[in-house]
Amino acid sequence: MNKICFFLFLSLFFIACSNDSSSSMRADNQNQAGSEQPPIGNWPAMVTSKTEVHFNQDGGSDTISVKNYGHWWINSGCDGECAAEKYIYPNTTETGEEVYNSIDGGWWSAKVLKNTPNKIVITAKAVEECQFEECSKEIPRRASIGMTAGDVFAHIKIYQE
Repeated sequence: MNKICFFLFLSLFFIACSNDSSSSMRADNQNQAGSEQPPIGNWPAMVTSKTEVHFNQDGGSDTISVKNYGHWWINSGCDGECAAEKYIYPNTTETGEEVYNSIDGGWWSAKVLKNTPNKIVITAKAVEECQFEECSKEIPRRASIGMTAGDVFAHIKIYQE
């Protein structure tokens, strides 16, 4: 009797687990307009308003937006060539919590806007503003910011000439 109950339970378990969920997955992957969305893990590449910003020696600010995601955040940055020892990470709060919405690279900084989280403002300091070890007065300069919206990434290049 125990063997029969065990096999009956095992059969019901496999039947319940083998439910064809492809039709429900298709319904879950459709947006309101009815077009099919990519399955989880197959994210579309970020479409940005630009992939690089250029500043002269006077510095300035520029804004870049991601067009196909509602928000993004800063993953990391680096000056010059990116290497493990050169990475700069997002700013932290006074409690040590990483915020992922701002980063400071010395001569450049970036901030994801609070009210429009699909935009980032990148600012480069004027060459003459750089003091001591904070940043170099050498021109040209270049940096890179890595942005993410989950499992998809984009890189923004910063140049000052």
